[in-house]
Amino acid sequence: MTAGVAPGCPVDAAFDPLSPAYLDDPYAIMAALPLAEAPIFYAPSIGYHVVTRYADIAQVFDDPATYSAAVAQAPLVPLSPEAQRILLDGGHAPQPSMVSLDEPAHARLRKPAARAFAVKRVNDLVPTIRRVAGELLDGVAAGAEFDLIGELAFPLPASIVFSLIGVPEADVPQLKRWCGYRAALGWGRPRPEDQVEIATHMAAYRRYLRELVDRKRAARGDDLTSDLLAIHDEDPERLALAEIASILFSLSFAGHETTTGLIGNTVRRLLEAPERWDAIVREPALIPAAVDESLRFDPSVPVWRRVTTRPVTLAGVELPRGARLFLWLAAANRDASVFPDPDRFDLHRHNADQHLAFGKGLHYCLGAHLGKVEARIVLDELTRRFPRLRLVPGQRLSFHPNISFRGPQQLRVRVAP
Repeated sequence: MTAGVAPGCPVDAAFDPLSPAYLDDPYAIMAALPLAEAPIFYAPSIGYHVVTRYADIAQVFDDPATYSAAVAQAPLVPLSPEAQRILLDGGHAPQPSMVSLDEPAHARLRKPAARAFAVKRVNDLVPTIRRVAGELLDGVAAGAEFDLIGELAFPLPASIVFSLIGVPEADVPQLKRWCGYRAALGWGRPRPEDQVEIATHMAAYRRYLRELVDRKRAARGDDLTSDLLAIHDEDPERLALAEIASILFSLSFAGHETTTGLIGNTVRRLLEAPERWDAIVREPALIPAAVDESLRFDPSVPVWRRVTTRPVTLAGVELPRGARLFLWLAAANRDASVFPDPDRFDLHRHNADQHLAFGKGLHYCLGAHLGKVEARIVLDELTRRFPRLRLVPGQRLSFHPNISFRGPQQLRVRVAP
C-alpha cells in the first residue's frame, strides 16, 4: 500500500509535471514555487511528495535501504485490466529491470551490465562515435537549415548503444519507436484508450529482446549480449537468460534516450545565447565544461523516483512507510547553497560536475561516461564544421509528455555560410 500526504507536509494542488505549462517550461514553474520555505511538498496530481533540495535528494540516493527504487518506472496512472493482461502475458513484470530493483538483485544484474560501459570500452568507441557523427553531418551543407535532433541527436546514440548490445542495424528504428512507448507507459499519463496499444508495443519489445538473446546463443558476436551469455554459460544460476533480456531492456532505453536529450539540451542552451557557442568555438577546451553545465542547468533526466520502506524524517517532514518521492533533480541542480547564481548558465562554473543529473550512489547511471563522451564529440564536430551555427528564430520547442526524460523533440538550426 502507498501512503497519502504526510502529516504537516505542504500541499500544492496546482503542481502537475505533465501539464502543458510545465512541459513547456518547468523552470518557470520552479521559479514561482516557495522552495526555500517548502523544500518538500505533496502533489495530489501524481500522488508523490516532491523533494527539491540537493542535500535531501543526495540523502535519499545514499540510503537505498530506506528509499527503495521499486517505483522508479511504475506507471503514474492505473492501467486498464486489458493493458495489464497484455503486459503480464508479454513478460513485463512489475519489477522488470535494474532501475527498479533493490539490493541484492540490483547489484547482481548491474555488475555484468557494467561491462558495456567500462571506461576502456567507451574510450575504444571514440573513433566509431566520431565516424558515425561525421557521416550523419556529411549531408548537411553550408547555408542549410536542419533538425539537429532528427539528423544527429536521435540516430547517433541509438546507433552506438544498439551496436554495443548486438542489435542488427536494420532493427534500430523499430527499437527507437518502442522506446517512445516505454517512456509513455512508465513516466507519462496515457489515456485508457491508448493503454492497450502501448501495452501491445511493450510486449513486442520484450519479445524481441528475448528472441535476440536466443539468436545470440546460436551465433555469438563481439557485443554485450554475447558477453552476458558467456557468464550464463559459466554459471546459469549466476545470470539466467531472462535476466539477460532484462538487462538489455534497461540498457536499450537508458543508453540512448537520455543522450539524445543531453545533446539537444546542450546545443539549445549554447545557441540560445550565441556568445556561449562562440566561446566554445574559440576555445574547444571548454566543451567538457559546457556538457557538465548543461547537465546541471537543464538535465535530460530532471526527475527520478523512490518510495520509503519505513517511517523516516526528510526535510523536516515525517514520512510514513510507502511514501512516494518525486526527486526533482532539476531543482536540486539549481540549489543556490551548492551552485551560486544557479539560474545563470556559466561555462566557467567550478563545480558544475557535482550535478545530480546521473543520480548518485548504487544506481548512478551506468552510461554517464558514454553519454558525456558522445555529447563532447558532437560539440567538437559541430563547432569545427559549423562555427557560425545558429538557432532558427521563432520556433516553438515541444517535449515528450513524461516526467523523467526531457529534451526537445525537434531543434531547428541554421548553418551560416
